[in-house]
Amino acid sequence: MKNKIRLSLLLLTFCGWVSWAQTTITGTVKSANDNAPLPGVSIVLEGSRTGTTSDFDGNFSIQLPTKNGALLFSYIGFLDQRIVINDQTALEVLLEEDIAKLDEVVVVGYGTQKKSDIVGAVTSVKVDELQDVPIARTDQALQGRVAGLQITNNDASANGSVTIRIRGISSINGGSNPLVIIDGVQGATLGDVHPNDIKSIEVLKDASATAIYGSRGASGVILITTKKGRNQKPTITINSYTTVHQLLKKFDFLNAHQYATQVNTNRQSRGLPTVFSDTELQSFATDGGTDWQNEIYRSGFSHNQHINVSGGTENMNYSVSGDYLENNGIIINSSFRRYSMRSNIAANLGEKIKVGLNAFLNFSKDNPIVLNSRDSQGSPVYAALLFAPSRPIFEADGSYSQPGGGHGPVTEYNPVALANEPIRDNYSNSMILNPTFEYEFLKGLKANINVSYQLFDRENGFYINERITNGNEMDRQASIYNSKWSNFQSTNILTYENEFNGKHNLKLTGVYEQQTQKFNENWAGARGFLTNAVTYNNLGLGETPSKPSSFRNESSLESFMGRLNYAFAEKYSITLTGRSDAASVFSKNNKRAFFASAGLAWTISNENFLKDSETINNLKLRGSYGEVGNAAIRPYQSLSRLDTGSDFSFSGSNLNTGITLSTQADNPDLKWETTESYNIGLDLSMFNYRLNLTADYYNKTTSDLLLERALFQASGFQTQLVNAGKVENKGIEIALSVVPVQSEHFKWDSDITFARNENTVLALNSGETELRLGGAGLPGHSDAVWLEVGQPIGLIRGLEFDGLWGTDEAILAEVYGVTPGSEKYVDQNNDGVYSIADATNIGNAQPDFTYSWNNTFTYKNLSLNVFAIGVQGNNIYNIGRSLIEGGDGLSVANLNVWTPENQNTTIPAHNAEGGFRNSSRWIEDGSYFRIKNITLGYTFPSDFINKLGISSCRVYATGTNLLTITDYSGYDPESNNSEGSDTFAGIDLASYPSQKQYTLGIDVKF
Repeated sequence: MKNKIRLSLLLLTFCGWVSWAQTTITGTVKSANDNAPLPGVSIVLEGSRTGTTSDFDGNFSIQLPTKNGALLFSYIGFLDQRIVINDQTALEVLLEEDIAKLDEVVVVGYGTQKKSDIVGAVTSVKVDELQDVPIARTDQALQGRVAGLQITNNDASANGSVTIRIRGISSINGGSNPLVIIDGVQGATLGDVHPNDIKSIEVLKDASATAIYGSRGASGVILITTKKGRNQKPTITINSYTTVHQLLKKFDFLNAHQYATQVNTNRQSRGLPTVFSDTELQSFATDGGTDWQNEIYRSGFSHNQHINVSGGTENMNYSVSGDYLENNGIIINSSFRRYSMRSNIAANLGEKIKVGLNAFLNFSKDNPIVLNSRDSQGSPVYAALLFAPSRPIFEADGSYSQPGGGHGPVTEYNPVALANEPIRDNYSNSMILNPTFEYEFLKGLKANINVSYQLFDRENGFYINERITNGNEMDRQASIYNSKWSNFQSTNILTYENEFNGKHNLKLTGVYEQQTQKFNENWAGARGFLTNAVTYNNLGLGETPSKPSSFRNESSLESFMGRLNYAFAEKYSITLTGRSDAASVFSKNNKRAFFASAGLAWTISNENFLKDSETINNLKLRGSYGEVGNAAIRPYQSLSRLDTGSDFSFSGSNLNTGITLSTQADNPDLKWETTESYNIGLDLSMFNYRLNLTADYYNKTTSDLLLERALFQASGFQTQLVNAGKVENKGIEIALSVVPVQSEHFKWDSDITFARNENTVLALNSGETELRLGGAGLPGHSDAVWLEVGQPIGLIRGLEFDGLWGTDEAILAEVYGVTPGSEKYVDQNNDGVYSIADATNIGNAQPDFTYSWNNTFTYKNLSLNVFAIGVQGNNIYNIGRSLIEGGDGLSVANLNVWTPENQNTTIPAHNAEGGFRNSSRWIEDGSYFRIKNITLGYTFPSDFINKLGISSCRVYATGTNLLTITDYSGYDPESNNSEGSDTFAGIDLASYPSQKQYTLGIDVKF
């Protein structure tokens, strides 16, 4: 008994000594990038098995047998960190992201792949950079972020469209838009996802990467994966910002007195009576008249609220977000509102089965302003370039002033009336439902089923009253347009992946896929309403109904695909891909086509002679070759069709509705456009990944272009869609990422991109070397846009402006039927007449190169980001300037008019003849350098905000478009009025102007 007591006392003494010797250390582990807590971080006492992990909030507590030693912190995607204890009992640990580890696995078509094994041109976007900038549209946020990805604003309205091109223009009529895929759902748009909902973005650029998508991969692919929940307690993230918008610049216009004086002088020079009296001139000198730009433009205002709730358990996770955007544009009466919701839910049903459901809902209302148009409703932006400053907004009786004031037969109406009076309510609803299923048969062998249904429903209501024209009830017009587009996709994937003997890595992917698209639209209208109260909601009250129209089509695609990825010893990689597509839009003779690619990569840095290098971390050479297709044509283009809506008179008076043959003949041999491309690339990382370089050279040639061929009238048809022509794109892309400075408290990250693409038309229809496409719909500009073999798409043609005729050239000017002071052009064929035969190539919309420079400076909790973009070497046809300088134009440049005493000018004399021609006078250099965004942010210390129950909090201020360096005299060198048509890309027809933006925002996580 005594021995037991002695043993117990000895054990108690020992345990007490052990308890006394142990040290308890507590702390928090967070990301050094955004101060977000990191759950599940491994924490181990160096040289022992003693360890723990951080909890959901990044907190940890560990008991150590000593006050000395060091703790090792490790977490996937972050650099390991060693902290010496030195009698510390409370730690705040910040882990740095490991660039190399984060990029180990990237998303590719129908799966993922180790970055070290990728053989094609695939660029992963730094998503955190997008999310640090207050932009609610992913397409605009991506601008300048990827070499070879060119994004141009068609207009800067609240809901303006953009043109997106990857490695140039690969088609004329078949479309050059890249395929956008969100969580495996094809045919989505970048507007369908908010930047804060994105987990990763990959841009696939060469055939090795895009051939997996066969007939839809010719113009590149953008892959987006949205955020999913993870095993943690519920986390709430709120992103909110408010922006003020201001007009970037204005045209320098004449005031009313200057304008009226010019008009009188002009008429006097022609022997005509003056328009304005001395009393009116004196009045204009006093009040200055009307500045129409000031009247239609205002300070815009927008705000965006985005909230996300995510979390999960071992067997289920979720991420649900909601977004609200309101944007009141800088033109009066323009606005846009959008409500959207996205939810991603995933669950494990046992060890082998995973299911998920992704859903997206969107509702928007757009109140746009008509742009780039001279239709009956008119554009206020366009009208402001023509409407006389001598006219008031309203007459004495309260009606809008009408065209006149010395401007002659101007058809543009009052700009304020054109902005205020028309009602344009454009509603859209979109939905994506995407259930997924995964079953693992055995280790390495999985089956995935991805089903999606997309629906886009649109209704445009329009009403215009009589106030614009001071007309009567017959000028009251209303219409409703409805359309519905749906897409059903079923993707079935079988994947086998295995590693043999530690050196051989094999991955096989097989896919069977079906897609069906349906589209229908209808339109109805009427005019002659007794009251303005009904607007477009009761077309039956219109006295004269318009003939309604409706349309419906359907198309389908069936595909089989196989891919082999093989890597040996992490040194050599090969990818082989083949895809067979059958598309209903082509003729029965050519419904199916096969597309294949092959790619090789050699990771030189893993060879024995480099693997121990302290300078080179990664060096890889890549090469690929393959073919992809383009099936982006409307259904039934290969068939003869009937057109409705034609009216015939059999009695000589009454009209009867009839049906006629389409103007386009059928083509039973119509087939795919095919793009053949090869790519050679280099990846280099040095100095512990502080310098990262990616360089690519590519050449892609698209043949069998879908072109309209003119037919003989005797055929009964006007045109036929045929496969003819060829276009080439070749160029280089460079992306450089460096960390010039990195210290304990300060870091500087810098990213540079450079891309040069040469676009050339190699062939057109048989026997054709050029093709006239038309113009801008204005007098004198109807022959501006052409296609020509040996020249790029976006070619602008016209007369070569050679200044003005001088008084010493009066005799020669008379040969051309003009007098001194008139415009002079180069007579290319020396026939003494200015005609279309003298037209020459005067401009090119394609830039020589594009570039961007992104810099992020961080000092403790402060961060500063400066992002700049640039375009060099493109031309713009500035039709806006041709309007304000032509005739009695409004430009201050018109004060420098030609006179016998002032001949050193380009402004023709008041009595000049033969002006307003399509010429190089209106071609300008569209090159620009722009500071796109400057963002200053501050992240609050965690020890302060944690007391408030907040995990992280960041506030920031952003300036957008603060500085633009350019020689272009228009509203914005970025203007692109192509509306998706690359052939008209260089025409600037009074687009919605860009804006300077000033933003305040806050990001909070609970």
